[in-house]
Amino acid sequence: MGIINQPKDDCLIENFDTINLYQVGKTNLSEFSEFVFEMYSYHYLKKYDWLPNTKELEEMKQSDYNHFDDSVYFGFRSSKQKFLGTIKATKRSNKKTFPIEYEFNIDIERIISQKNLKVDEVWHLGRLAIDSIVLRAQNSTLTSMQMVRLLLIHSLRVINHKPNSLMIAESDVLIHQIFQDLGIHMEIVGKVKECLGSPTYPVIFTGENIDKWLKNNPIEQSVLKNVLM
Repeated sequence: MGIINQPKDDCLIENFDTINLYQVGKTNLSEFSEFVFEMYSYHYLKKYDWLPNTKELEEMKQSDYNHFDDSVYFGFRSSKQKFLGTIKATKRSNKKTFPIEYEFNIDIERIISQKNLKVDEVWHLGRLAIDSIVLRAQNSTLTSMQMVRLLLIHSLRVINHKPNSLMIAESDVLIHQIFQDLGIHMEIVGKVKECLGSPTYPVIFTGENIDKWLKNNPIEQSVLKNVLM
């Protein structure tokens, strides 16, 4: 049995006035993927002229479905139950590979060895997306940056259930700067590459640094009781 309590339907974690934070259940994964794809399409078309296609959406949906047993999905929803923000953390196993490995040609085990890291588990962080336009119309006290911070707190606490977990990710330049502003100083471990039309870095964030960041960004432990076994 894994460490993640997997709900069939969305599980309410916390209420923020007109907005609720959920752990997303399996029945709503397709909606989760569609929201992320829509946000990527909007932002990357506007900035980098990236034109998405339905094949990429279907690949995203299939990937989220295939990863469900080893992943945790978080999503903010509006009063009308529309997604406003999302994030996903997936535990790496021998059967899984991530874009940082097959697109950036990064050997995770080699990185761990070169940096002399003690690593019990490797987790991939992705699917971070915020609909800032709709969020502003919700009359909520939450800002986009606050939403990102809360999504990170919850996903990194799942990753940090073991103190020596390594986070890996593919971070576009905008997300990398947002993380920097929040005090998450991810280490770039390879060359920048175009992904979905956006300049993107392969990055890692060590368990030691995850633990330090979480201690500086506390949250009530009771809020997490339904997420971890």
